[in-house]
Amino acid sequence: MTTMPLEQLVEALQDGIVSVLSQGAEPEPRIDGVELLDCPEVVRATAPGHLLLGVGVDVADLDALDAALRTAADSSCALAVKCTVPARPDLVARIRDSGVPVLAVNPQMPWTRVQRLVTTILAASAVDSVPGGGTTGGDLFSLANAVAGIVGGAVAIMDTQQVVVAYSNLPDQPIDETRRRGILGRRVPEDALADHLDREVWVSDTVVRQHRAGDLPRTAVVIRAGEDVLGSLWVAFPDEAAAADCGPTLQEAARVAALHMLALRRQVDAEQESRDRALRSALEGRSGQSDLPGGVRLPAVLVGLSEAVVEGDGSSDSGVAARRRAALLRLVDLAVLDGRSLGYEPAAALIGDRVYVLLPTAGSGPVSTGVLLDHILDRARHSLHRSFVAVNSPTAGALSTLLRARRDIDAALDHLLEQHADRGAYRTEDLRPALVLRRLVGAVRDDADLRTGIAERLRAHDADHATEYSATLLAYLRHFGDVAAASGELHIHQNTLRLRLRRAEQLFEVSLTDPTRRLLLALELTALARP
Repeated sequence: MTTMPLEQLVEALQDGIVSVLSQGAEPEPRIDGVELLDCPEVVRATAPGHLLLGVGVDVADLDALDAALRTAADSSCALAVKCTVPARPDLVARIRDSGVPVLAVNPQMPWTRVQRLVTTILAASAVDSVPGGGTTGGDLFSLANAVAGIVGGAVAIMDTQQVVVAYSNLPDQPIDETRRRGILGRRVPEDALADHLDREVWVSDTVVRQHRAGDLPRTAVVIRAGEDVLGSLWVAFPDEAAAADCGPTLQEAARVAALHMLALRRQVDAEQESRDRALRSALEGRSGQSDLPGGVRLPAVLVGLSEAVVEGDGSSDSGVAARRRAALLRLVDLAVLDGRSLGYEPAAALIGDRVYVLLPTAGSGPVSTGVLLDHILDRARHSLHRSFVAVNSPTAGALSTLLRARRDIDAALDHLLEQHADRGAYRTEDLRPALVLRRLVGAVRDDADLRTGIAERLRAHDADHATEYSATLLAYLRHFGDVAAASGELHIHQNTLRLRLRRAEQLFEVSLTDPTRRLLLALELTALARP
């Protein structure tokens, strides 16, 4: 890694990630590495000029902040803390007085992402400073053609999601069936994944040679920026002899490719963040348009996810809430990464305690949205150690249908959580009867003009006289007049249930033979029985 001015590092990071709270005492502070502040042994051995990530440092806790500032000052390092901006003037003054360069990190940004971005930017700067390591090859396709012309093979460049991002297209190149299908499908063919993901390729610092049965011999080299793996470069040769002595050329090509792929990653990340913001704005009704904001594609399927079981763990409420929100933010990242890896261009948003994912159906990936959703739930269960209930909508083709889809999804999630439904994926179409009933019951509950008033009289009598007419009638009506089933639900004798029904008819003029009155009574009792 090379050193980079602090201001240049901040400028290289995307907007909304970091900002400068204090430049420190040095006129032009420089950064040449990144470490976690919560590892004292590493920090003590850290060379000057590193950026210390203040994991766990609460700027509201002045003692903790002062301790972090002293550590950074003692090691001649800069400090990054999570802090909303603009920060309080007294806090900024306290930080500036320490003489330590301090960055404010967006509180919503995971520390792992900050660490990866800083490491990658510093590594890319180091590559860029090497003579001959600039981006003179043009784009990745130009680089692939240049390398293919030098080594005499057919070049393909893949990202970490097995997507073919570039390939050479010189005349008379060697080609086999795997390369042909990979280029046509723009991703590594399914039957070649095991060889493509061979651990030797991804951990090696040099080129690796492979010869899969039925294919041309290949040479592979991983594309890295520092410790961050960006993808891989593969060359198919006409024979084993042609694959010899090309290692230095391919390693240099991988260093140049790293710069292009870093730019591509930044572009993809920027486009993803734009889509995510647009989806959130649309779902919250803030787009102010009849059409969707830019970056969000329709037609698409909307998916809503909510944690299946939410329980305290004996910690403070704020601690439980913080861990839960952190898990939901990780679920957003997981859904986006998995969606992109399987050929979708998803948008995702965390609103309240629910995650919403939009999966465009046009040009969708090799698996259905249902399979993708099952995969996301399985990954969440294993990676986050939490279970989620998910509901997906029918295909939405316009903003108005997308908003209706969110209302249906929210109602479906509420219903499933109230019913303690099993974790997993559900469809709003399958839950339509329950959703319609919820809306009917909600309307009856909220509007006295939609009630006859008999349910209120029943509940008032039960409260004053310790009777159970409301529950008895509701069970009887819910089971369509089946005395055996209703008495079984209430755990009473059938004769007891019949006696209560006769008394209710006498006391409240309940008519259980009139279909209209039965329907209205069932709706009213259900509405008033729910909180």
